[in-house]
Amino acid sequence: MKTIRLSNGFEVSISENVMDNMELVDALAEMTDDNPLEVSKVCSMVLKENKKALYDYIRTEDGRVPVSEVSNCIKEIFESFGEKGKN
Repeated sequence: MKTIRLSNGFEVSISENVMDNMELVDALAEMTDDNPLEVSKVCSMVLKENKKALYDYIRTEDGRVPVSEVSNCIKEIFESFGEKGKN
């Protein structure tokens, strides 16, 4: 397990094997093909049971979970895995 502290203060532990998943690569490819709905799938695959905790952490006062904030968090998580996260 790898513990990651995001710039917004959220801390999460993620299996180091999470990036070794062809379905994750497929979902990432769909995101780059202008399918923003794949962000949710990528988030579920990377965060697993921690997804709700992240959503609650970044939820706004009016109850929304900003897509841009979720995207930034996922980006930071991938960056924290270095070369593994880029493949």
